[in-house]
Amino acid sequence: MRIRTQLILAAFVLAVVPLAAIVTYSYHSSRRALEAAYRNEAQRLTQQMDRRLAMIRTDLEQRLRFVSALPLPNQGSGDAGNIISVMGETASLVDALDFEPLRAGLQNVNADVETDADADETDDEREIAETPEPATVAAVAPVPPMPPIVPVVIDLPPVPEFPRFVMSEEQKELLNEIGNLGGQLHNPNLTADERADIREELKTAQEELRRVTEADRAQFQMQMRQAQDARRHRQRAEREMRKAEKQLVAALAPPAAPAPAPVAATTTAAEKKKTTPKKSTKVVVRSATTKEIQNAAANAKKTALLLGRSFEAPVRQEGEVVGQLTARISPEQVIRRILGSAADDRSEIPFAIDREGTLYTRTSEERSRLEAMEVPERVRRGRSLKQIDGWIVSTSVDPQSGLRIGVARPVGDNLQDLRNAAARNFGIGLGLIAFALIGIVPLSNHLARDVKLVTEGAERIAHGDLMTRLPVKTKNEFGQLARAFNRMAEDLSVHQQKLLEQERARKEQELQQALMSVEYERKSVELEDARRFQLSMLPKEVPHHPAYDVAVFTRTATEVGGDYYDFHVSGDSLSVTIGDATGHGAKAGTMVTVIKTLFAGYGGASSPAEFLADAAEKIKRMDLGRMAMALSLGRFDRGKLTIASAGMPPVLVHRASSGDVDEIALQATPLGTFGSDYPEASVTVDSGDTVLFLTDGFPELMNDASQQLGYTGALEAFAFAAKAGNASDVIAALGDVAKKWHGDAPPNDDVTFVVVRVA
Repeated sequence: MRIRTQLILAAFVLAVVPLAAIVTYSYHSSRRALEAAYRNEAQRLTQQMDRRLAMIRTDLEQRLRFVSALPLPNQGSGDAGNIISVMGETASLVDALDFEPLRAGLQNVNADVETDADADETDDEREIAETPEPATVAAVAPVPPMPPIVPVVIDLPPVPEFPRFVMSEEQKELLNEIGNLGGQLHNPNLTADERADIREELKTAQEELRRVTEADRAQFQMQMRQAQDARRHRQRAEREMRKAEKQLVAALAPPAAPAPAPVAATTTAAEKKKTTPKKSTKVVVRSATTKEIQNAAANAKKTALLLGRSFEAPVRQEGEVVGQLTARISPEQVIRRILGSAADDRSEIPFAIDREGTLYTRTSEERSRLEAMEVPERVRRGRSLKQIDGWIVSTSVDPQSGLRIGVARPVGDNLQDLRNAAARNFGIGLGLIAFALIGIVPLSNHLARDVKLVTEGAERIAHGDLMTRLPVKTKNEFGQLARAFNRMAEDLSVHQQKLLEQERARKEQELQQALMSVEYERKSVELEDARRFQLSMLPKEVPHHPAYDVAVFTRTATEVGGDYYDFHVSGDSLSVTIGDATGHGAKAGTMVTVIKTLFAGYGGASSPAEFLADAAEKIKRMDLGRMAMALSLGRFDRGKLTIASAGMPPVLVHRASSGDVDEIALQATPLGTFGSDYPEASVTVDSGDTVLFLTDGFPELMNDASQQLGYTGALEAFAFAAKAGNASDVIAALGDVAKKWHGDAPPNDDVTFVVVRVA
């Protein structure tokens, strides 16, 4: 694939893939954020409905307890209006209050029944008649002498928008005190005096409650009158508004008579208003029928399904429980209060489902939508509500009633908008990429042309044309590449020249190394010959003398050493010579050859000193330059050792009898130097004594710390080695000392021992 095509494809892929990734990530992240926001909002609304349910339950319980402290209303009593005031907002949730006495059938309760004359009242007159009296909780005292003891029903009217009667903390405390005192009167173990005292305290508490309540009566009555006036004006304005609308419709209607409609089909709003019976707006106290008792039981079941319990309170008079007051709750009003008004938010659907699976919604449309989503079915089967496509559903369960409260919020339209926006953004991005590709084509052609020039230049260099140079036309990377290419071609040319020169020098060096190798080989042969010649100068074996045990050791520092030893046996005498030529190699070998020749003519007739003096004169006449040789000559003859030395180390004699070592040191210069007089010494050697002749290589051995063994160390080593059984063992012990001190490496100087033990 050509580089131009690769550039276009790379640009396309590197643009489309990140664009698709960004759009996809943006869509999914926005969707998650939107669903999270809707879910949080649904949970918030669900929590609000939970709080409403808890508030309804708490308010009903508290208000019913306050009402139970009031005297039951009867004919002529003004306490019926107080029930509405004390119940406040919770009155709209209660259809009626059922009173069930503990004793039945002793007295009838007069009921205020609404007559037909009430229907003929004008709205203004009915407004005044409907208005409940201000709450007079003080009506608790004095307690009527005869409490109602038959079942009654207290029908509550629709509650207008009047001010809510709120009890003060002092009034609540007095009510609690009255209730506690009434409970104490119910104790059968009280004496007559104790019961009388409690009744007196109860009367005092009731009087105090009446006094406290009187202070709030005037202000509450003024608020009630203001609320009545406002409601009266609002109703009058609504009536005038409806009247004006009817006149406007009549004026705009065509003159032609409308087609007659069946009377039974529809009715006008006015007719409907006349024919529809209005619910009484008074507090009516009447006897309970058998059917109402049955309905109350069914209502109690619905109340338990919604609120988890029934709302009852005991009624006490003079401390005695005379009956039970039960609130007949309106399930419709409770559901409406929990779910809220249908105008609150049309995009979400609040709902409730009781333990029996009954679904409660605000409208029939919302019920149909939830049933289409199979929400009730999912709840009955215990399935999750989180997998409904296009909806966010949040629910919670009331722990007391088991009522499931939830909110369903649609997100399908918003998700579709998100998908449309993502697709639109992706399409716009593709368009921009296509527009960019149009501009990439000429740029890729220009880049491909520059690459072609570089490729052609590289091919010419590959064929050996190191003088190739590329034209530099731009300052961009390709221009820099062309300049680098030209420098490379120039460097290659220079490097090729250097390689030729290096090859020539290498061949010359190889030739010299070959010559040196030949020369080294020649010299090695010569050295080997010299080494063999030197070894031929040394005795092939030590002499076997019946009076002396002889052993030798020598180790050279180079191929041709300078140490020399030899023996001469004449009758009972044994002559031993040992020497050390100056230097190493061929020169030392030459001096050894001279001494070997001279010693070969030694017959033992002359003394050792005379031999050394004669040898020194002959070497001088040879004019060997600076060549010299240190030499010692010792002659064993009948228990006596005569020694002459020319610059050699002392001769060591180990006495077998005492274990001491005697040192025979003679001062003289080596042979071939200026001196010609050589002293001589004679010592007696007994049986078992051991004599050591050595060169200076042994005491001058170096260890790893560059320390010499020294003559003292050599003497101590000989004293230890001389205890061996024969001369060869002495040599072996001295060799071990030398190896331990210096190691296995060649010594820094030639080392030679000659050991003679007297038999």
